[in-house]
Amino acid sequence: MKKAYLVLFGLILLVVGIWFGQGVNKGPKQGAETVRVYDIPVPLPNFELDVHNGMVFNKWSLNRQWTFMFFGYIFCPDVCPTAMVDLNDVYKDLEEKGDLIEKEFKVGTQFVFVSVDPARDTIEELNDYVPHFNKAFVGLTGKPEVIDSIARPMGIAYTQVPGKDEDGDYYIDHSASFMLLDPLGRLRASFPPPHDPKRIVEEYRKIRAEFTEECCRTSISFTYINDDEDEEEEYEEEEGEEEEGAGR
Repeated sequence: MKKAYLVLFGLILLVVGIWFGQGVNKGPKQGAETVRVYDIPVPLPNFELDVHNGMVFNKWSLNRQWTFMFFGYIFCPDVCPTAMVDLNDVYKDLEEKGDLIEKEFKVGTQFVFVSVDPARDTIEELNDYVPHFNKAFVGLTGKPEVIDSIARPMGIAYTQVPGKDEDGDYYIDHSASFMLLDPLGRLRASFPPPHDPKRIVEEYRKIRAEFTEECCRTSISFTYINDDEDEEEEYEEEEGEEEEGAGR
């Protein structure tokens, strides 16, 4: 009798596991194990951050660019340097094949590092750190609430944890995914760790081929809902509209 109960319990767990797996797959579709592609892209609110070179970066800086975005911090001991090296490998792969700019619609590709530690990651620090990996990369810092306002819609989480070296020292636990924003400045895909640069390039080309025309030819309006203030901000992108990014 006891054995029969154990078998029944095992079958229940199996059914629940299958059901849960199906439920999870109703979210972002799984294009491959290295990428999550969002059928409904996630818009970002208005924002303004400081670039490591002293310029300003805002939502228009995302216009007509496919943007790889990574959230990290300079004092990160391992995850961030590894991620930046991987991003540089993605960049070099695209550059070597003359593929940084999408050929039909002339849409570029940019790589952005957003600091989740603005108290320590000053513009001067970023100006030393980011170009070390690639001089074409963009490093951003700014007010904590502004950084949080663009991190939250993309599901980026980060929190301070005490360090071991001295009083007041700390590390930051943070999401390590590469986020891919489309030429309308909306989250279109994410690449969770561990990162395989060659696979990322392959998946990026597929995503770009599928969605670039929609972004460049379709007149689209969408709404970002601010959960904290219950306000709505409506953005519109007109067909053929070209805006120069303020941070470029």
